[in-house]
Amino acid sequence: MENQDATIYLKDYRPHPYRIRFTRMELDLDTRLTRVRTVHDMERRSKTSKPLVLDCDSIDVESVRIDGREPEEGLVTNEGKKLIIGGLPESCQVEIVNTLDPSANTQLSGLYQSGSMLCTQCEAEGFRRITPSIDRPDNLATYRVILRGPSNLYPVLLCNGNLVRQEVDNGVHMTEWHDPFPKPTYLFAIVAGNLSCLKDRFRTCGGRDVELNFYADDRDIHKCQFAMGALKRAMRWDEETYGREYDLDLYNVVAVEDFNMGAMENKSLNIFNTRYVLANPDVATDSAYHDVEKVIAHEYFHNWSGNRVTCRDWFQLSLKEGFTVFREQCFGADMTSPGVTRIDDADGLRNRQFPEDAGPLAHPVRPESYQEINNFYTATVYEKGAEVVRMLQVLTGPEAFRRGTDLYFDRHDGKAVTTDDFVAAIAEAVGDEAEFDFTAFKRWYSQAGTPEVSAEGKYDRSAGRYSLNLQQHCQATPGQADKLPFVIPIVVSLLDSAGSPMPFADGSNEQVLVLSDPEQQFVFENIPREPVPSLLRRFSAPVKLKTGLDPADLGTIARHDDDPFNRWEAGQRLFGQAILDNLERVRAGEADRFDDGIIDLAGELAKSPENDLMLTARLITLPGEAWLGELSKPIDPQGLSASRLALMRCIAAAHHEAILDRYLSLQEANDGTMGAAQCGIRALRDACLTLLASLDTNEVQELARMQLQQARNLTDRNSALSAITHSNMPDRQALLDGYYRTWQDEALVVNMWLRVQATARHADVLAQVRKLTAHPAFDHGNPNKVYALLVAFARLNPSGFHRDDGAGYAFTADWVQKLDQTNPQVAATLAGSLASWRDILPEFGAQMKSALERISESGPLSTDVAELVSLSLKSG
Repeated sequence: MENQDATIYLKDYRPHPYRIRFTRMELDLDTRLTRVRTVHDMERRSKTSKPLVLDCDSIDVESVRIDGREPEEGLVTNEGKKLIIGGLPESCQVEIVNTLDPSANTQLSGLYQSGSMLCTQCEAEGFRRITPSIDRPDNLATYRVILRGPSNLYPVLLCNGNLVRQEVDNGVHMTEWHDPFPKPTYLFAIVAGNLSCLKDRFRTCGGRDVELNFYADDRDIHKCQFAMGALKRAMRWDEETYGREYDLDLYNVVAVEDFNMGAMENKSLNIFNTRYVLANPDVATDSAYHDVEKVIAHEYFHNWSGNRVTCRDWFQLSLKEGFTVFREQCFGADMTSPGVTRIDDADGLRNRQFPEDAGPLAHPVRPESYQEINNFYTATVYEKGAEVVRMLQVLTGPEAFRRGTDLYFDRHDGKAVTTDDFVAAIAEAVGDEAEFDFTAFKRWYSQAGTPEVSAEGKYDRSAGRYSLNLQQHCQATPGQADKLPFVIPIVVSLLDSAGSPMPFADGSNEQVLVLSDPEQQFVFENIPREPVPSLLRRFSAPVKLKTGLDPADLGTIARHDDDPFNRWEAGQRLFGQAILDNLERVRAGEADRFDDGIIDLAGELAKSPENDLMLTARLITLPGEAWLGELSKPIDPQGLSASRLALMRCIAAAHHEAILDRYLSLQEANDGTMGAAQCGIRALRDACLTLLASLDTNEVQELARMQLQQARNLTDRNSALSAITHSNMPDRQALLDGYYRTWQDEALVVNMWLRVQATARHADVLAQVRKLTAHPAFDHGNPNKVYALLVAFARLNPSGFHRDDGAGYAFTADWVQKLDQTNPQVAATLAGSLASWRDILPEFGAQMKSALERISESGPLSTDVAELVSLSLKSG
């Protein structure tokens, strides 16, 4: 592979001089030699003498014809990644015949082989690996496609749109498809294989019947039942919440084992990583069920927010992804616990996106430039992009926001647009009611970094007046030294000493403050007692908030606030500060020590008779190392892990009987079934087991062994196996080996088995991970295996990855180089674990940097890895 240093800039965007209106394709499918005949109805956008430039990659072009005739000599030039055709009239038909080898496509982009099936992944730039085309999102065309292949190998032949006809003749299966809705090339999809089908139907709000089909290997098809139900719930929710009805007669979903991403929203033919579509009690944990429901919904919601209205260019990626993640999050909240869903959203953002915003790979939600677009499918574009949309809803109110999205969909249906167009539709719907500047709000799209908000309150008892002073600041990020102020919605409530809200002057218990200047003061009258401010309720903005509240006030919020997020947030701050304070004492040569108040709070929460057990489970889970690292730089990865574990042990020891009793009662109440109540029981049981397992006593080891033996589902088995893996049980390895023998035929279970071992708290974990790379369970050609073992080790096991000798970094660098030869996208994901070297203690950071330099100097790299490594080192 060759390094590519061509940078693409948003400021250079220009419409393509040509446009494809209609594409006809015929594909004769074969694993080693697929032949493609494509006819593009081409027209000039303007009077230009420029030749037509079509994108192509890793295909062999055999012939080109213009309006049925061979072009004159010298008018067609094939440069490998560009097919250049000169002398074209204003409109014409361009016919191209090319071949490709799906079996050799290890990048899993374009048309590739997965097991015995053929499938595609065209986002972002995979269509050019199938046939030459204008492979960019602002060219929307309708398609008619004929697929042919041996009927014994490919009894299932699927493409976008509606099925027009199919036949089997002389051992050849043929299907013809027509998609009447214009779409960009990245939404093109085909699947060919010997698959079983789960069928159902959905009647839309308009009275149309839609055929729903899930395709999977025969041994897996029964695992699609839950996903089918999730799809129908998502279709109904989108009708009721956004007024969006499905628009075709057919909706197909295919489960694929080899897939770089989670899933793909191809029009009417969604292709899913098996991890996000297969679910039954044996192969999916409770959290995996939740993930399946969310991702099924996410890809369906794209039918409008992404397909019917798509992005003009890849800089606008968050237009479809941020908006759709927001819709997915709201759906998830409506299907389960809104409070817990919001906690999980915020926790994920803070652990994944905040570090991204603070590091060398920081970029705006709408990037200004890129070399490889695959590197920008990030938490910033997705999760932070969703928070930007959520802030618009908070600032405008649900009704005005809905008017704005209706206007957006109606105005831009069938078009490729920008984030500016989205914000403009919301602004027009709100009109004069807006209490903020939409132009200033758009800085969320153009400025990188996480704003820091400081809050200071003063209470005038004699006047009954509470004044709240808010300041905002954003640190410099690569290429953006100075930042203009953001528009930040701060949802606030004022609590009394018992945690009950005190009404504002207008009678409400909650208000939305709009912080748009570097510093503002907000004054509240008729406040009878000194309040405890509950700020940033429901995580109303993706910011770092510093309140200066003392432990007593944080304890009041953690125990009594009616906002689940702020209860959790207060506890996280108290636990987090306790972990950091203890780390400082240990560095000074003292023994581990924690204040009794923190230990008592954890015990109170663990014993709390909450109706929402899922919430209680979140409340007693300590903050993760990634968020703790954001609070303490330079990061001491081993010290943070050790201090966090020490707090867990103190809590478990101080409240051993109460936590054990709660564990046993919950284990007895667990009947293994699904449903919110049972999921809550298992979540709190597992949180209790995690605390107890930190003690690693014989008693706890036997609890874990018994839970594994009596397990009714994968949630039971996985939490028990995790406790066993972290333990020093003498037969630990024998139990792990036996578990693998029992479940070796279930890929999803094996992936979790790999992940549990990759994240183990043991000094020899690196040796175990090395050993597992040679295990039959591991295949570096399968992205799921790489994510489960190598990425989990590098990103989720700080004490194992950040070793004193740098061996974890060297091991990771070796694998980045190896993977880059076959799948650059996966290699870049793994390489990202080395990017934070500047934020780590110098003794670790220097070795991380050395590993990056070794990758950089190792020879020709893919664009994916070269760009990521270059950006990581540049900031040093």
